[in-house]
Amino acid sequence: MSNEQEARIALVAATYKRPGALATLLESLRSQRLDPELFEVAVVVDGLDECEEEYRKLLNVTHAEASFRLSYAFQSNAGPSVARDRAIGLTTAPWICIVDDDMDLAADFLDAHLRLLEAGGSETVVIGKVVPEEAWERQPLYEAMRTKGMLRMHEQIESGARQAEPAAFVTQNVSLSRKKYLEVGGLDAELRLGEDTELGFRLKAAGANFVFGSRASAVHRSRIGSYESWLARQFEYGRISFQLYEKLGRDPAAHPLRNLVTGNPIKSIIVHMACWWDPLALTAISFLRLMGLSFHAAGLNLPAIATHNAIMALAYHVGVKRTLGSWAAVLREERSFKLMPERPLLPS
Repeated sequence: MSNEQEARIALVAATYKRPGALATLLESLRSQRLDPELFEVAVVVDGLDECEEEYRKLLNVTHAEASFRLSYAFQSNAGPSVARDRAIGLTTAPWICIVDDDMDLAADFLDAHLRLLEAGGSETVVIGKVVPEEAWERQPLYEAMRTKGMLRMHEQIESGARQAEPAAFVTQNVSLSRKKYLEVGGLDAELRLGEDTELGFRLKAAGANFVFGSRASAVHRSRIGSYESWLARQFEYGRISFQLYEKLGRDPAAHPLRNLVTGNPIKSIIVHMACWWDPLALTAISFLRLMGLSFHAAGLNLPAIATHNAIMALAYHVGVKRTLGSWAAVLREERSFKLMPERPLLPS
C-alpha cells in the first residue's frame, strides 16, 4: 500500500475457529469501491489451536497480495472483547468499523460507513444493514431464528417504525469514531457475552447519535456452531443479564425483563407457565425443539422458527431465575419494571 494517504477508516475483526469464514470477509475487502489507500484492516485470531496454521497461511497470502494495509495478531483464547480491542489497537485511522468474521461485505460497504461518519461527526455511531444469505429459512433453526430477528429489527429501523438504539448495536456491522470509542473506555474485556450491546448503551449515555446505514450492508454468512452451544449461550445471557443491568446504572432500556413485559404476549405466557420450575422449562424446551424440527422437515419454516424463538425466551428466563434465586424474585422484578414511568414500551 502506498504511503501517500493516511487511512481514514479501519475495519477490524476478531476470529475464532473459522478460517473459511474469514477468507470470505477478506475476499470481499478486495472488491471495495473505496480507494484501498483510505482504509486499513486488522484481524486478531483469538485462539492458538488446530486452526492456527490455516489462519496464518490465509493472512500471509492476503497481506502479500491485497492492495489494502493488513495487520494481524494471534493470541490465546481471551474472548471477543479482548480480541476486537486488540485489533483496534493495531490501527490508527480516526474511524473504526467492527465486523464479524463471517460477513460478506457489499462493494460500497466501507464507502457508505465512511460517508455517514464524516457527515455526522465524532458523536455518530452507524449501525450497518445486515442482509440474510440465500435460503436462510432452511438453515438450522437456531440460525434462522437469529437471522429473522435481525432482519425484522433492521426493516423496522429502515422504515422508521423504530429508532436505532443500543439494543441494535451488534458488532457484526457497526462503526464509530476512535475518539468516542476511547472516550467511553472501549469494550469491556471481562465480558464474553453481551459486550457489544453493553458498549452501545455506554455510547448512548455518553451522547452518541445512532444512525442506520442502509448502504453499509453485508451478507451475514452465519456459522454459529451447534444447537447445544447456542442453547447454552441463551442460559448464560439470562444469567449475566442483571450484572449488565447494574453495570449500566439500571437503565430501564437495558432491563433484563423488558422483552417479557413488552414483547409477544403468547411467548410471555409460555415463559410464565414454564420457567417457575427448571424441570418443566427444560421439558418444554425439548418438546419445542422436536416440534420445530418436525415443522422444518415439512417445509413450515415460519412456525419452526417460532418454536426456537420460544426456546430462546425460556432458556434466557431460566438463566434470569437462577441468578435471582427464585421465580418469585423474577415476578417482583417484573412488577418493578412495569411501574417505571420511563420504561420503554417496545421490546429491544
